[in-house]
Amino acid sequence: MRIFMKVLKRLVPIYIIMVYCVIALSGCAAVTDYAGKEMVDRAKKLHTGLEAAHITVREYVRDEGDPVNGAAFAASPVVQEIWYRFAGDVMQYMYIGRDPESGEEYYEFNNGTELDTWHTGDEKWAFAAKGSEGFYNYSRTSRHYFADGDRLLDDHLNAVKSSFVSDQQEGQNLIFIGYDSEMIAQNGQMAGVQDYSQAYYINPAAEDGLCREQQIQYRKDGKIYIFDMFAEPADPAAPIERAEPAALSGEITEG
Repeated sequence: MRIFMKVLKRLVPIYIIMVYCVIALSGCAAVTDYAGKEMVDRAKKLHTGLEAAHITVREYVRDEGDPVNGAAFAASPVVQEIWYRFAGDVMQYMYIGRDPESGEEYYEFNNGTELDTWHTGDEKWAFAAKGSEGFYNYSRTSRHYFADGDRLLDDHLNAVKSSFVSDQQEGQNLIFIGYDSEMIAQNGQMAGVQDYSQAYYINPAAEDGLCREQQIQYRKDGKIYIFDMFAEPADPAAPIERAEPAALSGEITEG
């Protein structure tokens, strides 16, 4: 499992663990090709090459057998959000993680020289300066998950069962990948998951091949889970601002 264990270490339960994890499968021959793989591979490189971006992840859950509620789907809650840019080799970012079931939130701001964190229930921000205990940061060579196309757009080659490419409106392509449930379940965090699939939405012409939307869907314990990831390039010259939790006045304390 490779999710933001540092970023989400205090957000309990770590519910998004079922979404963005790298599946470690043993004893299986890797798939070397599938429909649309060339477009996905290019999108991975393009994403890794972004100097700045704003990414959101939304979660939609419904009971099996229930139709998709269009209004509820459109209003599905944002469970992860990040703004980032590279300043030289340093990755600066503002990250927010939310658990819609418990209402818990986790905020993390890093400008390369200081790390500010806050979790629901904390009275103040926690602060760690560069070089002090508890400080960590990311760079071009040691990338945050959301700034790494290979991990963010992971196509789990060893578990691919089927795929197809469908033309959408305005030249956009939908690359759909279905996965083998038994192979997916080899990862303990994915136990009980059925019909795991991913869809990449890519417009090679108008968007230069960047994947601006990725959708993950699966069944588990009588429910259908859908996660939508949206990525938009941002202005690398614009500074990253620290977002303030509604529960706080904005005071920082060292600790």
